[in-house]
Amino acid sequence: MKALKHIVLSAAAIFAATAFSFAQSYSITPNDTFKTVGFMEDLETLTISQLNKTSDSIFLKWKKVSVTMPSNWEATICDNRVCYTELVDSGFMNPVLPTETGFLLLHITAHVNYGTAIIRYAVWDVATPLVRDTVTFIMTVNSPSSISETENQNSFNIFPNPVADKLNLTVPDKHNLAIWNSNGEKIYSSVVIANCELSTANFVNGIYIISISDNNKFSLTKKIIVQH
Repeated sequence: MKALKHIVLSAAAIFAATAFSFAQSYSITPNDTFKTVGFMEDLETLTISQLNKTSDSIFLKWKKVSVTMPSNWEATICDNRVCYTELVDSGFMNPVLPTETGFLLLHITAHVNYGTAIIRYAVWDVATPLVRDTVTFIMTVNSPSSISETENQNSFNIFPNPVADKLNLTVPDKHNLAIWNSNGEKIYSSVVIANCELSTANFVNGIYIISISDNNKFSLTKKIIVQH
């Protein structure tokens, strides 16, 4: 009986140790799916970040899972180490320090075809290779017949762009607004209604992604350039 109890306790200890070692070392922001509506001949930037939750540096790898994209569209991928000239099969990031983020960033340009691109990559910490996340990037370019989408897109306006200190926004009804910097870090979030003004005086010069969402689903995104 003692031997059986010892085996059970040993198995429980091994399970607990395994579960602890497989604990997720990062969190995904803003979420594991980035969805946006784009336009032909317009370069869109889609970023999903991995925030280090530990007190040590983590080392992240990534690998292509699947790509579905209309013909004649162009897409490239970047991480915190390098930007590639295509959707390469795999890569690894520079070490991510505590409280900092790694990221996967896609540049997608739809040229002459309408449709939807769905691109998925797996991301994992090299210390726990069995614990993987799949991040999904979705961009849709609608035909002119999609009147509701076109009207919704046209009702989301920002100016001036580039902006120095004050950005004016026009949004359809009440929406959640968020802004990410070029590293994929969320630097601002708020709820906006109709016309509003946003101070960018404390933003450093660079490119930012501004998104409005409804019911926690990212619906529309635009790029802004801050230049003081």
